[in-house]
Amino acid sequence: MTLKESLKENNSVVLKQKADTWQEAIKICMAPLVKSGAVKSDYVDAIIKRTKELGPFYILAPGLAMPHERPECGVTKNSFSFITLEEPVVFDDGQQVDILIGLAAENADVHNGEAIPQIVMLFEEEDIFDKIRAAEKSEDIYKIIDNAVNS
Repeated sequence: MTLKESLKENNSVVLKQKADTWQEAIKICMAPLVKSGAVKSDYVDAIIKRTKELGPFYILAPGLAMPHERPECGVTKNSFSFITLEEPVVFDDGQQVDILIGLAAENADVHNGEAIPQIVMLFEEEDIFDKIRAAEKSEDIYKIIDNAVNS
């Protein structure tokens, strides 16, 4: 499963969204995956519940989160979503996020062996955050991913 293939297949790039709370941001992030059938709505509730218990353990860098939960919480197929917010949301620990990459992984091998390396590779580029925040449409995100893969 590549990031770009999953985003296209699930129609799951949603840019310049408005969210007032981190909970709302999680729902927006996961909505395309619920709609495509990649995850059940219980999966979204489980992410929010776990975040309230543990804090946002899935924040990867300032401004960037990869919300996800365990496969048994409602994953039906490996998939990603890619969301940007007009304004960052603030988590209970004070961290702010405006780029969310939703992850649904059927098992730990996909999570650790495929998903994480693709995200790390994408964010190695120095000005990647600016490029993502400037993106206006899905195609802009696909180009950013292609450039990261081919560099």
